[in-house]
Amino acid sequence: MVRARPRVRQQRPHRRLQQLRMEAGVAAVHARRVVVRGGHEIGPALGLFQMVRIIDRSGRPWNVLLFKSNAHLAHSPWLDGLSAMLRCIAEDARPDRIYTIGTAGGARRDQRLGDTVLANAALLELQRPQNATSPDGGNMYRCPTWYPSTALVGEVESRLLFRMSEIVTQQSLAALFDELKARHPDDPGLGELTLSDLLNDAIRPECLHTPAIRPLKDAPLLTTDFYYIAEGDDAHAYSCLEMDDAVIAQQANRLGVRFACVRNISDPIVRRRTDRGTPISDAVRADWSGLIYSTFGLQTSYNGALATWATIAGEGSATYNPSREHRPIDADDPLEVQLAFQVRSCGTCSFFWPADPKQRTYGPYTAFDFDVTVPYPASANGKSGAVRWINGRTRPPAFPNGEVIDGCRKAPIMTIGINPNLTAFLPGQTGAAWCYPDFSSDGDTDAWAKYAWYYRYRTVYQEKLDLDFVRRFMLPEERVIAARGGEVTGAARVNDSPAWSITVRYDGDATDTTVAIPGKTGDFPYVLLFDTYRPHNRFAAGDVLAARVSVPEGIQVDVLQQPQSYYLQFVPVLERFERTLRSGGHPAASLHVGEDVCQLDMVACASPHWKPGFLGGSDASVTAIVDNCVSRNAWAIKQMVQTRPAVLYIVSEASWNMFHSAFGAHVRRDPPLSSHPADKDYTLLKETTDPAHPAYVEFDVTIDGVRYFNRTRLVITPHFSYNSFFLQQYRMSAHEWQAFGTAQPQCVAALTPQNGFTLALPTPEYPDDYVAIQLPADADAANAARAWLASQFPEASRTLDAYFVDAHASMASVLDELYEKRALTWHDADGGGYLSRTEGSCRFCVNRHWQFPNECRYDKTHEPQPPAGFLAKVAQHLVATGKPTAPDATTGALR
Repeated sequence: MVRARPRVRQQRPHRRLQQLRMEAGVAAVHARRVVVRGGHEIGPALGLFQMVRIIDRSGRPWNVLLFKSNAHLAHSPWLDGLSAMLRCIAEDARPDRIYTIGTAGGARRDQRLGDTVLANAALLELQRPQNATSPDGGNMYRCPTWYPSTALVGEVESRLLFRMSEIVTQQSLAALFDELKARHPDDPGLGELTLSDLLNDAIRPECLHTPAIRPLKDAPLLTTDFYYIAEGDDAHAYSCLEMDDAVIAQQANRLGVRFACVRNISDPIVRRRTDRGTPISDAVRADWSGLIYSTFGLQTSYNGALATWATIAGEGSATYNPSREHRPIDADDPLEVQLAFQVRSCGTCSFFWPADPKQRTYGPYTAFDFDVTVPYPASANGKSGAVRWINGRTRPPAFPNGEVIDGCRKAPIMTIGINPNLTAFLPGQTGAAWCYPDFSSDGDTDAWAKYAWYYRYRTVYQEKLDLDFVRRFMLPEERVIAARGGEVTGAARVNDSPAWSITVRYDGDATDTTVAIPGKTGDFPYVLLFDTYRPHNRFAAGDVLAARVSVPEGIQVDVLQQPQSYYLQFVPVLERFERTLRSGGHPAASLHVGEDVCQLDMVACASPHWKPGFLGGSDASVTAIVDNCVSRNAWAIKQMVQTRPAVLYIVSEASWNMFHSAFGAHVRRDPPLSSHPADKDYTLLKETTDPAHPAYVEFDVTIDGVRYFNRTRLVITPHFSYNSFFLQQYRMSAHEWQAFGTAQPQCVAALTPQNGFTLALPTPEYPDDYVAIQLPADADAANAARAWLASQFPEASRTLDAYFVDAHASMASVLDELYEKRALTWHDADGGGYLSRTEGSCRFCVNRHWQFPNECRYDKTHEPQPPAGFLAKVAQHLVATGKPTAPDATTGALR
């Protein structure tokens, strides 16, 4: 049993035995009789136990309770006693999983003495009268949600398993044959029987040089309460034969505990006929099988124990997936396909991908995988909160791989930000439950195709697991426990340090108490299991406030999708543009994030914040990351060259500054954009949505005599992550606000939440920020507040109108403008039609590596491809010529 907190008790109806707690992680019970407190003897011990610890490949410690059972189906306490014993142990130990290990009979011709079988299913067959009344006879039990890790099986096979050929020799078999003959002096057939008649490949010494561990997923072993010896193919349907496991599997299923059966072949199949075709009696076969078992069974158990160890120690991963040395570049692949291979395996930045994974700054975090290469896409509206998406499977904890663009590669609308947000780093219940895709090629799937599919069809969600599920995998050591009841009041993480602190207010205290979170580099990260705000910040005495979490791999689990504010921010813009399309003669027009809007980042790897303290500690470390991703690898500009968007929304002034520093020479506007925008994002939004002075990103390059030209309308927006930035609002500088307050003091006094207004003033950290008078998020309430203002303070209302901002409306106005100019068009077709794609071919969904169902719906695979390497050369030229070389002192843009 793995992850046990061992306490042993006798089977019911006896009272609980004294609790045997482990000291230093190791203890054993050797008494022949079980005694409770007070010295009262209640019966024979049902087994021996000992605690051990196994460290897996990721460094995760597993507490393993070893229990040598004396219960058996073929003798007292029979099936009922074995079942009761299992229930008591599981209820007290509360294991994450149960392994049943030991000797077994062979069921197949290719199973050699000393081989080991890994099974996750068992069939129960009962004959003895003490068991036969059970209704469970004939039932099969399977663990559908998990199968043991086989990552170390090959290495253990080749380096550690005991070769039975060292003790199984012609001489030792001849001695057993002599003993067999001595046991059956009156068997008429024994006189003609030779040792050769009893030998098969399962026990021939020359066949026992390479013991194997045989994973047989979903092939049930056969559990009987009688001795059954297989011969030939009569038991081939089973993985092996033994006399306990189906009962253990049955109880594990009833208790909701995962299980596996690891059985070493100690008595393989026995021949039924001699070389001459003469039948061999059942008694002789049984005794021969018993002699093999009693003579060599102990050594086969060595292999079974090692196989079990391998499945536990093989959990996790000590390497990156895929390897950072992997450089899958194929000139025959189109650029959009190359990017999927290159970005996923990128390890250029040593900050994100140090040579030793134990030295990474972030993670490893909970990860998940699909059991199929192509699951079904999520919906795109994001209005239903966290919802179940798919039945996935956990992967070893990991740091998320770099992200390629989300959505259709030829979507006409593109957004671009700095880099993905590392939500799992954030303190609170959301961060604790967060998980990241980490794809494998297990089960005849393809990791690269899964990665491509995931980002092609991602919409407005990211993933998490149920928090109660995650809580099950808190490591027991160094948990942060609440001394008393109270509330969590704060959890600021000011840099990327794994050690941080929280503040709590214990009941009855007048001040907060600081509680240290003792994280260490190279260890599993701590998560805060409470929020810092109500209703989920309340804890009781003894609650675990924070703990290291390590969700193991291979568990089947519901993956939930959580709508993200960043991705949702474009939905109201699309809804406005939908109305334009429908009123323009396309009543079935429907637009979606991920299909009509693709979303890109300039830096592919995630971080909690874009500040030096979270990116290596210095401006130089930040610069190195930007140079690597934006200029050296140029993932984003390569994708932009392939996509050729009609319009590009750059998310926030910070993103614009990064883009401009690398590609400002390709930006066109008359007059140039402000180099020091007074109201930051909002000034840039106003300038780039001005139809009289539009801004463009213009790429005009000739490579090998072939011209590449694309002109993309440019819009700069507030940061998508903050809903308050997109509230309808009035925005004024501090000077303007002061003047307004002097002129309209009664109006200023009336700008209260009760009247529908929220005042956001500059903070000491940002004293130059504009004053914002925010309206309610509900459109009707916002309109009502503006109407009230106009009726109560008409002059003040007219003054404020000049400062009114509706970011969503401004963003949508550019789409309307482009539609009017036919830079965006709607293509009517059966089923409603679609927003027309951008110029150029695309093979992302259908190529020689993967083919997604029903793609390409836009017929982009039928368009001629550019010459091999052409788009990459275009991107290389744009990088080389992108930096502004002679910025205007005022505008920061080229003249």
